[in-house]
Amino acid sequence: MGKKLILLLFVLFLILIPFFPWSVRAQEISSEEEQEFADAKLALEAARKAQAERYALEPFRKTQDLLVKANDARNLKDPVRFTQASRLARAYAELAKAIAELKSEEEKLAAANEELRKTKAEIDRLKKSQER
Repeated sequence: MGKKLILLLFVLFLILIPFFPWSVRAQEISSEEEQEFADAKLALEAARKAQAERYALEPFRKTQDLLVKANDARNLKDPVRFTQASRLARAYAELAKAIAELKSEEEKLAAANEELRKTKAEIDRLKKSQER
């Protein structure tokens, strides 16, 4: 009876093992998935060049966090989480870059408007001094 019970438990264990979370088999990360990660890192660098750390700090930091998560998923050989984190990182990096570029342009426009205002004021002052 003891050997049959042990054999039954062993067979049951073999049947149920795929359903335990710790039994998930690691999978290799494909070259396409690695490219997603590389693209996200390039997007982060483009955001950095656009001064996202200054103008769009929140999405910039989110990008960095997601790249860390993607790297962790790579180490765990979890291609689904790796790809998800990589794609999200790229999207956040592109958002950070767009915000940074927009805010930079807004600053340039504000500076140009201020210069225009000063120039108009100088023209008005010169006109008044000639009228005298």
